Amino acid sequence: MRDAYPGINAVTLMELRDPPDPRRAQLLPVVTYAVERKIAAGKPDYCDYATRIELAVLAKDEQKANAALNDALTAIRESRAPETTAHNLRLIRETREQRHEHVSWAAAIESALLSRGTPSTVTALEH
Repeated sequence: MRDAYPGINAVTLMELRDPPDPRRAQLLPVVTYAVERKIAAGKPDYCDYATRIELAVLAKDEQKANAALNDALTAIRESRAPETTAHNLRLIRETREQRHEHVSWAAAIESALLSRGTPSTVTALEH
């Protein structure tokens, strides 16, 4: 309950199911609490903020997702970390698009993460 990482993985996988697992709505607040407690304890890292982004996207909260994005971008220490987060967000977005749920703002967050990734990623986005 105090570790957000297994929780975010579980909630994301529940979202990707067809149909989505309705229990994900019950887990979102628990996972959010876990990551917020870790951040409040001090010394948050990129993964904490990336978890915040993913949780906000799952909750369809554009404002919180963008706030978490700003924190995550300043906390990047490994160039591939944003690519992993963008990949997870893409999976969520594409799954929702197949269900005719539109969260186009999530694509902008993916792009922002990728543009802070490796130089090859930035070059690929520019073409």
